[in-house]
Amino acid sequence: MIKKISVIALLLLAAGLAEAESYGGEFLNLGVGGRAQGMGGAYGPLADDASAVYWNPAGLSEVIRPEMMFCHTQMFSGLANHDFIGLAWPLNKRLSLGLGWIRLGVDDIPRYSYDVGTVSEGSFGDNENAVFLAAAFKREVCPFGKPVRLSAGGSVKLIYDKIDDRQASGLGLDLGLQARVWLAEWLAVRSANQVIIGMEPAVVDRSNWGTLGFSLEVQDAGGTSISWNTISQHRDVKPAGYKAGISYVQPISPWRSRVTVSAEASSLSYQKGRLGLEYDFRSLLSARLGRDQRELVWGGGMAVWRLRFDYAYVPHQLGSTHRVGCGFRF
Repeated sequence: MIKKISVIALLLLAAGLAEAESYGGEFLNLGVGGRAQGMGGAYGPLADDASAVYWNPAGLSEVIRPEMMFCHTQMFSGLANHDFIGLAWPLNKRLSLGLGWIRLGVDDIPRYSYDVGTVSEGSFGDNENAVFLAAAFKREVCPFGKPVRLSAGGSVKLIYDKIDDRQASGLGLDLGLQARVWLAEWLAVRSANQVIIGMEPAVVDRSNWGTLGFSLEVQDAGGTSISWNTISQHRDVKPAGYKAGISYVQPISPWRSRVTVSAEASSLSYQKGRLGLEYDFRSLLSARLGRDQRELVWGGGMAVWRLRFDYAYVPHQLGSTHRVGCGFRF
């Protein structure tokens, strides 16, 4: 009975994430990746790994070498399992491709008849899936003679849900933009072709100054329709969401480390108020802090060889979650 009540609470939670109506595909609002979750989900302007297929497809263009990512979470005291597998593959210096799969599963849900007080009649499961196919392109432009790196990307997502013997499918589209500005080149360095008699053009390493990042994203562009194979041919609609983000990365040269701050605003209520902070030491150890929906989250990361391990702690009324992820660069 306790498990039955917990399942009902979980399903009500998924429906309650929408403001006024119930929509399908709510499992896609749970987020992926230990680093992103540890920074409160304010990851749109920072996405530069395989999880970019979800957070901002434009970020795939920042992946330097092929990368695979896996993330697993037991949610709501082990009631549900949430998994993500992602692959990012740069084809050349400008074009990258990405592939991702998200699954939320609840198994062994007791089945009861309509008669009050009866024992369960077996069990069934809830299995929700989304597959992302993404691509991103980047190029450097020079407005006012200063460099800006622009990236654009898109993700087509195929949604498949199965609850007991009922099935649903849908097709959605996410779009994203990123821009990166090196403050050294904009605020302190004369362009290399500027000629001043008796003086050499100043040369300042980009890494000595901070990097400013911006992002714009459209999730479920035009709304994503999910159709069920019921007699009534019921359709759920996941509405379009719009996000804008900003980030700043400041290297600390003496310690070979960097500090990153980020913030993201959204038109969707459950994505508002996202802030993130990260301290990275020599690209080996990281500590993170974030805020998501007024909830304080935290996490960390560790790199060993080509492996990256990330962890995030996310509190929730139905049971706090421990998100564990691993990335491998080929």
